[in-house]
Amino acid sequence: MLSFLAKYDQLFDRLVNPKRVRMVELLILRLALLAFVLHLGFIFLANNVLFFKNFQHSYLKAIYTPFSFILFYEVLLLVIIIPKSISEFIGKQFEVITLITLRSFFHDIADLDFGQALSIQDIHLLSLVYDLIASLLMLAATMLYYKLYKNSKRSDAINDIQQFVAIKKIMSFLMMIILFILSFSSLSSWLQDLFIAMQTNRNYPNPNTVFYGDFFTVMIFIDVFLLIVSFMYHFSFNLIFRNASFIITTILLRMSLTAEKPVNYFLIFVGFAFSILVYYLINNRKSSQT
Repeated sequence: MLSFLAKYDQLFDRLVNPKRVRMVELLILRLALLAFVLHLGFIFLANNVLFFKNFQHSYLKAIYTPFSFILFYEVLLLVIIIPKSISEFIGKQFEVITLITLRSFFHDIADLDFGQALSIQDIHLLSLVYDLIASLLMLAATMLYYKLYKNSKRSDAINDIQQFVAIKKIMSFLMMIILFILSFSSLSSWLQDLFIAMQTNRNYPNPNTVFYGDFFTVMIFIDVFLLIVSFMYHFSFNLIFRNASFIITTILLRMSLTAEKPVNYFLIFVGFAFSILVYYLINNRKSSQT
């Protein structure tokens, strides 16, 4: 078992290194640029060719597409960071859910009719306001969380145990496989729904409920698995409560992906606040004992 973990540890380090990550980053950015141009071209055809008359959209809708590729890269980084630190893993979750919220602005703004006078009671305008306020508050909460993390005087001793790190690398690799499988299957399903929407003049399908919902569901079970395995190397009430709070936060973030506005943002804020408060209390207790 130990030899297997050691070999896999070295294999993971060879496959997931800064040079390869940078190559993937550049590839995704090039795809984002290509998708942006293609989406603009498709909207042009939809707005000017009779064949697409039932599927007309604002050009602002194209902004949503490259941002989706950037968000996918952030999710990939979320998976890669698992072996480094569970605390940083949660922080990266905060970043991802904040970017999902910010991306919603680009999705919703295309539904706004700029040809008419705007009213504060306009549901589309209210949706934009929710997106902006929520993303700003999430940014502040994420920055506060990282500040608490960096100011922590003690690192978790369990993160220094090589066997546990190797196990987390296995989980990270499995999550990468799941990420790409979900990406291709979700993209295929979303394109089918998009084609149906073109034929029946229905609303644009929402990819958040297709991909990110399933992905966050898998992360919940990964969090629970790592929590249980961590008890083999270090067991304390503080560790149990802290990691359990992280799992609760992941569950709340998952619930927010299928909730309506502004309930979804309420769930996110509760999750953020719970993890931040628990992290602060436990680190403050550690500092008082040193």
